[in-house]
Amino acid sequence: MPSPVSTDQSEIIDWEQADNRRFTIEYTAPALTRAIGPPSAGGRVLSVGCGVGADVEALWELGWDAHGIEPGYRQADWARRRCPDRLVQGDGRDLPFEDASFDAITSYGVIEHVGAIGDAVEVHPDVWRQRAQYARELTRVLRPGGIMLLSTPNRLFPADFFHSPNRFGMRWHSPKEDFSVSYGDFERLFIDMAGNRCLRHLSLDGAFVFRRTTEHLWGKVLVPPARRVMRLMGVPWLKPLARSPINPFLIVEVTK
Repeated sequence: MPSPVSTDQSEIIDWEQADNRRFTIEYTAPALTRAIGPPSAGGRVLSVGCGVGADVEALWELGWDAHGIEPGYRQADWARRRCPDRLVQGDGRDLPFEDASFDAITSYGVIEHVGAIGDAVEVHPDVWRQRAQYARELTRVLRPGGIMLLSTPNRLFPADFFHSPNRFGMRWHSPKEDFSVSYGDFERLFIDMAGNRCLRHLSLDGAFVFRRTTEHLWGKVLVPPARRVMRLMGVPWLKPLARSPINPFLIVEVTK
């Protein structure tokens, strides 16, 4: 039985409940349709780090054979879901599924927490070994030709808007830190070490609504140009810039 959640954790659950569903319908579902076909094709999808389970519920309602796995306190919200039997407790480094059992995997905002100490940005000394294990496990349960959709704040960008401990809503950090990952880190983990075939950056257009960011004055100023930059990074000949230090966030597609 899940442990009681704190006030801060409850606020995170409430925010994810709304935003994860929106993101799934507006961003993930179209990406899956392009990659593995529409829900009518019968694709089996796994959300690793599914959190409150709103993404799994949305994909299931759309018609995909969707499942989710989550190790943390967000399980406290699973009682709200219409498909709780599709949600299991577990760790992405040791997935309780057979080899090649999914057509697609989503794992958003998870990799930076693999090897981290609790919910902090500090990491264990063997953080990259743990992340390599995570990459291999996701690859193991994915069928040949299947795809993974992964995301993280870009390690090379000096500000992290997603893991801020302060009221200004951003965390400044060195590009050499080991918490977030870069495009090159994805290549090393999922191509070189896990043996997948290819990796590509996806457009960020439509990925964010900046709900929390626009609560701050600096957010109101920066959001309009940020939206324009995200649209530009979807232009094919500008994609190398999306992998560079000027891009704050990465969404990638890995093909096995």
